[in-house]
Amino acid sequence: MNSEKIMVDSMGAAVPLRHVSKYDRTRDAAVRRIYARFAKARQALEKVMAESLADLDAVAKARGEAGIDSGAKGNIQVSSFDGLITVGLNVRYDIHLDERAVRARELMFACARRIADKLNSDEAKLLEVLIDEAFQPTRSGALPVARVLSLMRREVNDADWKEAKRLLADSMETSRGKSYLRVEARPDRQHDPVPVRLDIADCWPESKEVQP
Repeated sequence: MNSEKIMVDSMGAAVPLRHVSKYDRTRDAAVRRIYARFAKARQALEKVMAESLADLDAVAKARGEAGIDSGAKGNIQVSSFDGLITVGLNVRYDIHLDERAVRARELMFACARRIADKLNSDEAKLLEVLIDEAFQPTRSGALPVARVLSLMRREVNDADWKEAKRLLADSMETSRGKSYLRVEARPDRQHDPVPVRLDIADCWPESKEVQP
């Protein structure tokens, strides 16, 4: 004797199929089909990425064997022989500051205040503002490294300032961040390169709308 077919609802309860409305069966089937397509496309993209990185590794190896400078670590950009297709791998490196940055901030503020007391200049006041902004954490809780680096490029003839710069330099830790693979092509040399975007939002059919 065949058991009655069931569907499991959002609460985890088994519901006999005869009690499930036609609409609920339709939407369940549609959602599952869409999910299956996306999962299959995701697997295909992972395969595309793995094979593309393997190709770039082969190019990097050939470049090294040919004695060609590989450029920045992890980054590579190559073109087809006719120059119409360009592939680039860009590796981003993130810089983090450890607890020594707190002491560096104190020293920089002390320096700025001494300059302000002596000269009462607008430049000293601006320096205080720049220091304060540079050490304001971002939403993620990290310090805005670009602003900290900007401070480090400022030359101030003060012992505390020089010590603060040394502390900041010692506190920096570099880690490899996200990597981006970019592929561009153009039909001929009279046109600008156009990126090949593997973005589902960029694949919307023309004049296609889902009716509410």
